[in-house]
Amino acid sequence: MTSFHISPRWGQHFLVDKAVRDIIIDKADLKKEDTVVEVGVGKGILTEILVQKAGKVIGWEIDERLYRMVREKLKDYSNLVLYREDFLSADLPSLLSSFSSLKLVSNIPYAISSPFFSKILESGIKWDLLVLMVQREFGEKVLQKKGSPLAVGVNLLYEVEKVREVSPGSFSPPPAVRSLILKFIPLSPQIEPDAYKEIMRWVHFLFSQRRKKVEKLLRPQLGREKTREILARAHIHPEWRAEHLEIEHWIALVSQLETIANS
Repeated sequence: MTSFHISPRWGQHFLVDKAVRDIIIDKADLKKEDTVVEVGVGKGILTEILVQKAGKVIGWEIDERLYRMVREKLKDYSNLVLYREDFLSADLPSLLSSFSSLKLVSNIPYAISSPFFSKILESGIKWDLLVLMVQREFGEKVLQKKGSPLAVGVNLLYEVEKVREVSPGSFSPPPAVRSLILKFIPLSPQIEPDAYKEIMRWVHFLFSQRRKKVEKLLRPQLGREKTREILARAHIHPEWRAEHLEIEHWIALVSQLETIANS
């Protein structure tokens, strides 16, 4: 393979540890009926195995040099579709809604972690499984299940399992941070897209002033007595702030708010 100069523009750190690659592949439990999405194919260390094990692989790579490199390297695989574009701009429902047994397996470019997850969660796409490598600090926020809109958004839809930590030496060039491999298993029954968006609308509102108590934020809209009634029914303490709410609290809160709106 020809030499490749890293582009500072995209903060590129390529996975080179095949033992780590194999753990990701193993956790993805790939079958021939699976369609796999990979975001940021890089030099194709994951892609090369994905096309061998899955029925179809759809990859995104924004760097034209890498796109050409991987397309040439894997030109004999007819089950690979590779887009040279920004994944964040892709119309996922149009591209992916027709596929069943859809899995997302990627070493996520750390610079796009937050918008990446927002896009995935808000797309309405029904994923069978996600196995992702993320920056450790970012992954730990997801695993907390509360404390941020990101953690709430992910854990409304998925059970998240920490697979293992990955050292900087598994990448070239080594990043300044450690990484985590996470496995995301869809919850059943899964919240429908419209209900998810409504819950997240309230999540973002209450987190927008995270230092204020939930009761104080709701009171101007609902009045003191109605706010206290709703919080009691949702088992939310009046002194709590958004960061204190567990997933079940968010679901119950929005359910109570909808009941009031429809009464």
